[in-house]
Amino acid sequence: MTSEKQSRKTFRLRLEQMQSVLRGEILTGKRKAGEFLPSERDLTRQFHLSNKLVRTGLEELVAEGLIVKIPRVGNRVTEQAGEHTVTLRFGYHASLETEAQMEALLADFHCSHPAIHVQPIRISYNSYASTVHEYLDAGIMDVVTMNHNNFDHFCTNGKLDLLQEQEPAAGVYPELFRAYSREGRLYAKPFLFSPLVLCYNRRHFREKGVTLPFKPDSWEELMQTASRLTVENERFGFYFFLLSKNRWPVFLLQNEAKLGRGRRKAEETVDRMLEGFSLCRDMIHDSQTFPTFLAGSDADAEELFGQGKVSMIMTSYFALNSIHYRGVEFDIAPLPGRKNRDTILMTIGLAVNRKSKALVAAQALVDYLVSAQAQSKIRELTLSIPARQAAAEADVTDAATDSPEHFDLYEELLPQSRLYTELNLSSDELDGVIQEARIFWARLQTEEQLRSQLLKRLLPE
Repeated sequence: MTSEKQSRKTFRLRLEQMQSVLRGEILTGKRKAGEFLPSERDLTRQFHLSNKLVRTGLEELVAEGLIVKIPRVGNRVTEQAGEHTVTLRFGYHASLETEAQMEALLADFHCSHPAIHVQPIRISYNSYASTVHEYLDAGIMDVVTMNHNNFDHFCTNGKLDLLQEQEPAAGVYPELFRAYSREGRLYAKPFLFSPLVLCYNRRHFREKGVTLPFKPDSWEELMQTASRLTVENERFGFYFFLLSKNRWPVFLLQNEAKLGRGRRKAEETVDRMLEGFSLCRDMIHDSQTFPTFLAGSDADAEELFGQGKVSMIMTSYFALNSIHYRGVEFDIAPLPGRKNRDTILMTIGLAVNRKSKALVAAQALVDYLVSAQAQSKIRELTLSIPARQAAAEADVTDAATDSPEHFDLYEELLPQSRLYTELNLSSDELDGVIQEARIFWARLQTEEQLRSQLLKRLLPE
């Protein structure tokens, strides 16, 4: 592309941005009927455009009926501007219908922003990140939810330029911002979060005379208890979906298997990985406590728990919503520890498509969903944890859903909750590690063979 064509494209994008911002400010009510826009001179400075291009852009807003030009005075928002509407396409994880009561939140948003219509696009977890990436690039979606795994996918594939930078929302737990930050810039606003926890069936524990509340100090203690809870042909004591990035890395984090620079550091990391993977193998091959049934997802493990087929699972606060509806009498506890008691931090954030034609309206939706009003509603209607601290820790007396006895456990766990990316492994390295671990867990290679394969994957040629 020649420099002249590049320059024309740059000015066109700036012009579209100016129109999008002004249109959005009018439609969201930030600029009221009868209010004057900034002067044309101010707009040229703000958007780095010529006077001619600014006038061209304003003429289009006049044609749309949003403003009227008053000679030698300025451009004023029309009385009819409030009759105009803008449509936002909002892509989100389908599970948020239950985990955040998204339908109720969007209804409230529309009440306070009648000129903005939100078109929900529910997306399943299968290939979520690649689907969202394609939709954002094509301009099909204006706002999306993304978990940390999705954000890591965008980082790895160099797609952060698709996301509008965000300002940190006041009142949000500061520990959550790192899940969506790169080089000091925030690309999504934290919406919900959860540490990885142990969820257990209280009735099963009482049947077997296990003391409540349950808080195992070690994985060995957990497995001994699981053995007591197992009933042949009826249920197993413990289960989790081994292959999830929100599950198996906890055994590496608890063994402090963070990759360092150089061969010696890599060897130390691999040795610590082996300890974690060996513990996993011992657990999954204990036929008295862990089922040989291999789930295809975290949801399968939670379904077994809901059916009473499993007494304990590793899970998230998000999943407690569906477990609650199954009528199971349950409670939660911290995971056991190894070298430390770290757990995995799971997050859901809200991102704006940088290419959106309705940037101001899109940002208004994101800002509403992280507002005190919306976050408090999430706490009242669900068992999910809002990102806003005051909403999460509020004493909710009229909640629609009864919380488990130790619901406040997340406050204790948040300081020791870690992102799986804190292992200092790239996505490719992480995928390579789990490929080797699967072979080891299947008893198709020895510890020494696994050690050798991991070193090959983690050390540069």
